[in-house]
Amino acid sequence: MRIGGVASRALMARILAKVVIVVATIEVVFLAEKLTGILEEVLGNGGGIVAALSILVLTSPEIFDFALALACVIGVYFALVAAREERELVALSAAGVSWSLALKVVLVVGVLAFGASLLVSGFLNPLAASTNRAVVFNLTSDLLFRRITEPSEGTLIETIRGKTFAALSDSSVSPPHESLFVHQPGEDGAWRVTQAEDWKLIGPDAQGNYNLGLGRVNAYDFKRIDESGSGAVSSSGRGPNLRALAEPDIADVPMLPLVRVENVEVPVSLRNILRYAARSEVAEEWTFAEALWAQGASDTAREAREIAAERYGRALAALVAPVMALVACVLAQGGLSNFFVMPAACAALLAFDLVLRSALADLAGKGAWTMVGGGVAMAVAALLLLGVMVRVRRHSLLRPVGQRA
Repeated sequence: MRIGGVASRALMARILAKVVIVVATIEVVFLAEKLTGILEEVLGNGGGIVAALSILVLTSPEIFDFALALACVIGVYFALVAAREERELVALSAAGVSWSLALKVVLVVGVLAFGASLLVSGFLNPLAASTNRAVVFNLTSDLLFRRITEPSEGTLIETIRGKTFAALSDSSVSPPHESLFVHQPGEDGAWRVTQAEDWKLIGPDAQGNYNLGLGRVNAYDFKRIDESGSGAVSSSGRGPNLRALAEPDIADVPMLPLVRVENVEVPVSLRNILRYAARSEVAEEWTFAEALWAQGASDTAREAREIAAERYGRALAALVAPVMALVACVLAQGGLSNFFVMPAACAALLAFDLVLRSALADLAGKGAWTMVGGGVAMAVAALLLLGVMVRVRRHSLLRPVGQRA
């Protein structure tokens, strides 16, 4: 096949146009579905339309990777059927062009789809996911910082990393009275409650840093009493009414050891509240090369290798998808077959993708080259089988279904 030939260029352009249209349609449908959730997340964190559009754009590579293989089946099928029904393939055959032109063109489309899938899923999507997480983190941290530094009325309640913070403001007195309540769960059913009276924010200083003046702090540690009774009858946190309870009843009352601290002042750092994980700690944000050659037995490295196998398998499915569409085209010969062959090809692609990714996940633990070689072998075997099916039914490419030539 002469890639620069008029016939191959025309057929290639027709196929690529159909594939692009299908990919764009799937992208729009899925992004429209995600738009409501993205707007709720962004607006709930104090963001605006620009942040929402940024997250929406950063989500598109993930959808592209999912949609590409299916778009290749659908787009190639309709492009080839249109070329057959409009007798373009008949004219090419009369001009001496071999039937294998269509097979060669779809193989080139498959190679392009393989490269696009690896580029998007192995490089663009991880970087987009990392940027997306950074955007959401910045929105959350900015909102929290504004709530801490800006004056507010009423009660503000936030739960962050398992700790519940409640800031109470009483503006009926002058100056306004501020109280802080913190609930922190502990181990074995214990928990700690901290109260700070008349807290205030001090700063910013010349470097833009803040200190939190907590005033008088009371910290209560709640824990169940020892069943053996040692230390159970204690005045720590127990008034005379509680000490008068019978033994079965007092066992259900938690002890309240109390700690009082005067005039506490601590620096305000969002790092103590919100933790931003580095990209090296999130396997989904590793590029394909980083995940493929991940070393070590850590959970992150093992997850990265599995993700590399999944991305590689999806790229191989995109390689095989156009040839599956060609097989569906030669099997569509009018009647009910026209309604079932393309959905059947999509189902066959999904089954092949599932089996391929499962096999590659098992091979990923045996080494990168083993996984790559195993994937190539399975893809080549599938292409050879599909090529034989196309060769057996090759005359169907030159026989329009609407009106037989």
